[in-house]
Amino acid sequence: EGGGRQAEGGGRQAEGGGPRPRHRATAAEGGGAGAGGAAPERRRRPRLLRRLALLLRRSWRQNWRDRWVNGLRLCVSGGLALVFGEIFGRFGAPSAAQIAERVALLSYASINMSMMAMMKALDLFGRERVVIDRERALYGAAEYLLAKMATELPLDAAFAGGFGLLLHWRIGLRLPRTTLVGTLSLAAATCAALGLAIGALAPSADLALAAGIPVMIVHMVLGILNPAGTAETKPPSAAVSLASHASPIKWSIRALCCAELRGMELERRSLKEAPRMGGLALVRSGDEVLERLGLSGSSCRQCCGRLGRLLAAELALAYVGLRLQRPKYTSMAQARAEEERERGGVDGA
Repeated sequence: EGGGRQAEGGGRQAEGGGPRPRHRATAAEGGGAGAGGAAPERRRRPRLLRRLALLLRRSWRQNWRDRWVNGLRLCVSGGLALVFGEIFGRFGAPSAAQIAERVALLSYASINMSMMAMMKALDLFGRERVVIDRERALYGAAEYLLAKMATELPLDAAFAGGFGLLLHWRIGLRLPRTTLVGTLSLAAATCAALGLAIGALAPSADLALAAGIPVMIVHMVLGILNPAGTAETKPPSAAVSLASHASPIKWSIRALCCAELRGMELERRSLKEAPRMGGLALVRSGDEVLERLGLSGSSCRQCCGRLGRLLAAELALAYVGLRLQRPKYTSMAQARAEEERERGGVDGA
């Protein structure tokens, strides 16, 4: 009887052990389905307006988190305007002795605002580069650029505009306040777009920063007016001419000088106070100064139009850079097929 019970228990164990191989087989089938079946469905993108809204909200939140940095930047911009006021003083009635100082002041203002906007764009894009590469499946390059245009460029323009307002109040320039503010704001936005383009084209943030500084130095050298106060007599090479036409600093300085000097009548003072050397010696009007600088055929509106075209071209270049530098991944199905092909070749050998 005991032996019968043992046999019966063994039979039950055999019966109880029966489903176990079936369970293992099911797991094996599931593994086979996971290996040979279709890949899991990728998360769908939100709609276009939804993506833009999310990117805009994130950019505004980032600016709000950086409010202390933005506040410091605003203070620096205002401090620069006050420093320029201490250096140049307040301009009185237009005279030949002040022409060089007016041109120098407008050049320094344009260079400072352009450099600050570009360095800020390079730093911001460098910090966001890793996030952009990780999220490229969720939005496209055009949507990212649109969000940056709506949030970052107006902020850069606002800082430059505040600097222009304080500078005009402190120095007493002749050109209208709106012209100074608008030109500096447009130049800052253009240089910020240039920073985005360099950051998008560079493979890494360090390379973008290393390339951005020399680019701005070249634009500054090619953009400033001749310190001697004379127009260029030697025609530049094709490469230098192309780089000069692509300089936002060049067009912003020329726009400000045209607005400041066009139609200016200089006071007739003694020859002791007039410039004795250079192309600005014995000038009698602002139009004559522009003629000697080679700007007689230029106008503020024309130069600002060049800045606007540069802004559009740099945003297009940033879009191309984002498209070219996007991360590339290998398809799992393609990699599995190549692996099986290699195994088949090894087995055949």
